[in-house]
Amino acid sequence: MMGLRVALRSTSRIRLDAEFDCAAGELVALVGPSGSGKTSILRAIAGLWRLPGLSGHIRVQGQDWFDSSQDINLSPQARRAGLVFQHYALFPHMSATANVALAADKHWTAQDIAALLDRMGLTGLGERTPAQLSGGQQQRVALARALVRVMSGASVQADVGGVLLLDEPFSAVDAPTRLALYRELAALRQQVAAPMVLVTHDLAEARRLADRVVILDAGESLQTGVPSHVFASPRNARVAQLVGIQNHFQGRFDRHEPGWARLTWRGQSGTEVHFKVIDKNRIADGTAVTWVLNGEFVEVKSANIATTSSGTNENVLHCQIQEILSLGETSLCTMAPEGLAGERITLQLPGQMVRTGQWQAGTPVQLSIAPQALHIMPVK
Repeated sequence: MMGLRVALRSTSRIRLDAEFDCAAGELVALVGPSGSGKTSILRAIAGLWRLPGLSGHIRVQGQDWFDSSQDINLSPQARRAGLVFQHYALFPHMSATANVALAADKHWTAQDIAALLDRMGLTGLGERTPAQLSGGQQQRVALARALVRVMSGASVQADVGGVLLLDEPFSAVDAPTRLALYRELAALRQQVAAPMVLVTHDLAEARRLADRVVILDAGESLQTGVPSHVFASPRNARVAQLVGIQNHFQGRFDRHEPGWARLTWRGQSGTEVHFKVIDKNRIADGTAVTWVLNGEFVEVKSANIATTSSGTNENVLHCQIQEILSLGETSLCTMAPEGLAGERITLQLPGQMVRTGQWQAGTPVQLSIAPQALHIMPVK
């Protein structure tokens, strides 16, 4: 395929077992905790990480940059990889123009570089040094420097034979500047058909910017997909933990009728609660499972409101509010399910539902849980 294809393995002190692709014009976010291998993968793509034990391949726009089976390993200079570092890495004694020109090849003229700086919102700032630029302006210079490595010229029609690598590029700027840079990245994607790989620890940023996310842990790619699917339907318990899902429990899965199954949630006292769930025909009958509750499909009601026995009200769980924490426009509500000692459910609720004073610690409520709110995973 055209675009970027990565399959890397390493058994050295830095373990790696990662595989993903990124089409031309697509933005893929690498997400994971510190030490998960995100930056190591970027450095490997750029040719800056060259451990003897590294195997696999890196292919960009149909060209092999690295292939251990054929002894191919292009130098960093031979790879058209534009890398934007978290802290810019601009040369402090050089002007913005000189910083960008340093990375440009023979296809770029002085006029091309000036045009690129204009396009990045840096008109009239080319002769300033990094110390004379704001954080957002320095970030734009770093992005322009990366782009001259990816493109063969400043025109929109210029050949794009490389890949743009972004190593947490927005974490060191304030919120208004970050939003402005998000807009610039979105505009850039409409003009430059290059594969773009973003490293971020910010799940909200990945959801906002990425077409797909790759969840990494200890150097291994655990799940790849569109953000909405990965964050709502993690593949296993570890992915659920890494994407910050709070309501994560153990249970048992039993086939019930075509297309439906029963999820049993058992408390420490032996009390059981049963939920109707969608059977995707992926889990065997009677399997011990782990499951998560997606709060977007849960409706919280006062305990005295009558419920029906069909539709999305099929699953009704009675709870008692344990704690309410105000978070501005929303409130974080922790509830204890009735009869399930030691278990807790945490949901984010609109602030106005709590500010009336009707709900407080000790208030009984009921949860109407739609079947699609319950995501079932095998225990691994």
